[in-house]
Amino acid sequence: MDTQRLDNLENRLREHMHDNLDGTMKLPSTVFVTKSLESTQPQTAGNFGIFFVATRPCFVKAVSEVHTVAGNDAGAVTLQIERLQSTEALDSGAVMLATAFDLKGTANTVQRGDLLKGTVLSLRQGDRLALKDSGVLTTLQGVCITVEIQY
Repeated sequence: MDTQRLDNLENRLREHMHDNLDGTMKLPSTVFVTKSLESTQPQTAGNFGIFFVATRPCFVKAVSEVHTVAGNDAGAVTLQIERLQSTEALDSGAVMLATAFDLKGTANTVQRGDLLKGTVLSLRQGDRLALKDSGVLTTLQGVCITVEIQY
């Protein structure tokens, strides 16, 4: 490979890198965390809760949800993602979605969450992510959440 092509390749690679605290360069890594509540498990609020603990600082980049049978309560049936810090209890954390997922939406249709902007998407070591449900979950089935995490 000639020197000019190698320099061009190195410059393009640097555009996709970030500095670590020690000054070294490292490509960001992405992981996908999935939480599934199969069959009728979503009908019990106690089956929702913490599903991820950050082992080092990271960022939430995207969240998606799908369910196999929609809730049919007269009121809203929703699912929110919350960040819990320190000793915060379930339902006391900072919500991460601008609008909660509609669990009465069309079954087998993937919903992509609109993340709130700002520091709520940043996780420190020990921060947790939890599922926060609301409404009557009586008919809801087969909920699956996938969160994209970037280190």
